Amino acid sequence: MRINRCLFFLAKRFLGRRHQESFIWFTGFISVIGIALGVASLMLVLGVMNGFSNDLRRKIIGANPHIVIEGDPYIYDYEKITEKISSIPEITGISYFAQTQIIYKSPDYMVGGYLRGVEGNSEVLNLKQFIKQGDINNINSEGIILGSELAKELGVGVGDVISVIGGLPPKELSFPVVGIIEYGIYNIDASSGIINLKNFQDKFFSGRHLANIGITVNNIYHSEDIAKKIKEIIKDEKVSTWMRKNKILFAALALEKKAMLLILSIIIIVASFNITSSLMMTVYRKIKEIGVLKTLGMTTSQIRAVFLIEGFLIGIRGLIYGLCLGGVIIWALKRYNIIRLPEFIYSISYLPLELSGKEIFLICATVLIMTIAASVFPAYRAGKLKPATALRYE
Repeated sequence: MRINRCLFFLAKRFLGRRHQESFIWFTGFISVIGIALGVASLMLVLGVMNGFSNDLRRKIIGANPHIVIEGDPYIYDYEKITEKISSIPEITGISYFAQTQIIYKSPDYMVGGYLRGVEGNSEVLNLKQFIKQGDINNINSEGIILGSELAKELGVGVGDVISVIGGLPPKELSFPVVGIIEYGIYNIDASSGIINLKNFQDKFFSGRHLANIGITVNNIYHSEDIAKKIKEIIKDEKVSTWMRKNKILFAALALEKKAMLLILSIIIIVASFNITSSLMMTVYRKIKEIGVLKTLGMTTSQIRAVFLIEGFLIGIRGLIYGLCLGGVIIWALKRYNIIRLPEFIYSISYLPLELSGKEIFLICATVLIMTIAASVFPAYRAGKLKPATALRYE
């Protein structure tokens, strides 16, 4: 224990004090700052990428069923299909809905979009949590619920009447606006309308069963496996999942996250090389002291341990400063929404930030491993010095 304390004391002493070993102190300080900035940047990038991905995932899942059985183009025997798949234990909800392209018309504007017919009591689509104005129960009436951005574009609100053009054959029908819904995804909010499923079928498709079957499951990340079970039961219908429909989008987000992490990892690697340079300078400036220590009985492994500890101290300081800096910035951004985003581009008005304890641990472990690795070569050089040569050094 006493030897370990001695090694730790020597490592701290070799780091230099600001007023005594200003050059050594300065190089060490630059290394600490480089690591701190790298750690803070990693935290911010991970937090933002996670935030965007998770926020988008929540909104997509909220606006759509986890699994959809799609008619080609219609599902006529949907009750029989429902009965067959109800035996799958992972399924938590089944509901019917239909969707078609449509033109919305107000006294002043015409906008293209899509119209969805849903069951009034559907919990699969989870509409209740997205209603901004009106009451979801009004869906059972002759009214229509509009996306928030679509309502703005048409210049209408609850109580106004709009016309809808579409169906087979195409026709123009009028609906009172009974609600405004906001999913938080601009493209959906700017193009979607919802009416009762029976009204949808009767008024636009002469009662034909155009319904898709929407399904929710107990674990959204097992959707693909459950979809395979469904496909084994009903072989003639198309089965899709929220993951498959948004595969390209989430793959692009994952690729972007990896690219950003690679760039920031390079910054930390460069900062680690600064540790190597700093420790090598320390070795050359402390050659005589190393010679004296070896003469007094310190072993080669103990000398090397001193420089490994020194590198570790630089790394731990940089890590602590970086975690504090990153934590404060993330807290401030989340608390005060300092950075505002154009909602029509990003679907959200604030910068989303989510960082897990596991990711913070991985950042800490990576930084410490890199800093210790950067200390290996200087430690090896210090341990290799011969006492006689070191004492003669001028």
